[in-house]
Amino acid sequence: MAETTKAPLLEERSFDFVPEHERTGNLWSQTQLWFTTNASFLTAATGAIGPLAGLSLSWSIVAIVTGSIFGTLFQAFHGAQGPKMGLPQMVQSRAQFGSRGAVLPLAAATIVQFGFAVFYVQTGASSLQVVMPAVPGPLLGVLTGVVGLLIAIVGYRLVMRAEKTVSYLMVIALIILTVGAFALLPIGQMLASSTFALAPFLTQFAAAATFQVAIAPIVSDYTRYLPAKVSGLKVSATVFGGTLVSAVWIEILGAILAIAFPRLDTVGGFAELAKEIFPSLAIVMMIISLVTCLTATSVCFYSGSVAFLTAVEGFRRFRSTFRVRSVTLIVIGLAVIATGLFVPSAALGSFSVFLAILTYFLIPWTAVNLVDYYIVRRGILSISDILKPDGGIYGRWGVPGVISYAVGFVMMVPFFSTSVWVGPVAEFVGGADFSFLVGLVVSGGLYLILTRNFDRAAERTLVASAAINTISVHVPHADPTLEEHVR
Repeated sequence: MAETTKAPLLEERSFDFVPEHERTGNLWSQTQLWFTTNASFLTAATGAIGPLAGLSLSWSIVAIVTGSIFGTLFQAFHGAQGPKMGLPQMVQSRAQFGSRGAVLPLAAATIVQFGFAVFYVQTGASSLQVVMPAVPGPLLGVLTGVVGLLIAIVGYRLVMRAEKTVSYLMVIALIILTVGAFALLPIGQMLASSTFALAPFLTQFAAAATFQVAIAPIVSDYTRYLPAKVSGLKVSATVFGGTLVSAVWIEILGAILAIAFPRLDTVGGFAELAKEIFPSLAIVMMIISLVTCLTATSVCFYSGSVAFLTAVEGFRRFRSTFRVRSVTLIVIGLAVIATGLFVPSAALGSFSVFLAILTYFLIPWTAVNLVDYYIVRRGILSISDILKPDGGIYGRWGVPGVISYAVGFVMMVPFFSTSVWVGPVAEFVGGADFSFLVGLVVSGGLYLILTRNFDRAAERTLVASAAINTISVHVPHADPTLEEHVR
């Protein structure tokens, strides 16, 4: 077994392999990470979508719970890939799409993470403005974004330390807010109503599911730092439990507050509830909200830069260094912060559209990636070839993956339903959006069909040979235990 050494706080790695001797952490630290990833008041905006569309609280809870479980399953299965592969999530897509074909899902993942960063910055700034009402909102947004950016620049270890601390604060805050909501708000009356409509129910289900699927492209960015010997099933269970608990908890609170305070935005609803519990509590809760947004922003910046650099490296080979990663983060991060200044402060409408768009771009990718990893290749992949700009045995263009992604996306179009555009099928069924089911079935099923003649035994031989060669040639910072990870 390789000896574990302490890596520097300033992280050099982005898309490259993490050798065994640099792996640290445990399942509990991952639980804290994934709990905190969703533990911001922005998550509550997802739970408010159904009630604001006229869905009762009881049916909103059903949609939130079932949608969250559905979406979390996908991110959890992705999580198990990290320790085994030692690679971030999206670079693994090269096995299905090729080193250049992977630009399609990589672009989507980059936009998703930096898009989320915009909303987290805005939510953090709104929280801070409750504490500092005299300070202009744009300035607070810049301050929030810059702090989150600095955490991401330092890298993985600081992100993990920040998430660990914040997880305890947010659990305490949520317990207080939940007890206060049941004590002070007419939740019994809210639950007594049983108003149901298919379109709002599916919209809430899809929003909850998509919010969880949005985490799928970043899961292995963090689980890759776990020792390779950690059980894949336990990693999946850890990711599943951590993100599901915080998502469902906060989204249900968001649904309750949307009904109780329909004229307030998400942050305003939490502030009002905190004031009703104890006047000064609102300040404390807003500070905690700000801290959770800072850590969530740093996660988005970190993983967004990894996806971006992976896409660029598919066309031009370069070595991952702290300088490359930090310069990329600064340039794109400042652009994201500037973009946030132009997003309306009442972000719920924009956020719901953003969530819908996430579904359309991420569902085909997750279907292809999981079908390939668990059914077609069964986890046998060549790390050295994945890291080659020419794709190695996977090539520059993975035709089955690209076709499956494109066809799945096109087939989803008639089922799209957003405030911007409603597809003909969605319009026919009253605006209900179940495009995510179409994308999963079409992209995953088509990929199975296109790879039906895949020669698993022949590729396994190539992977074994590549593992031996990798030890001395293909992977920066090569690790002698690498052969074990790809078998």
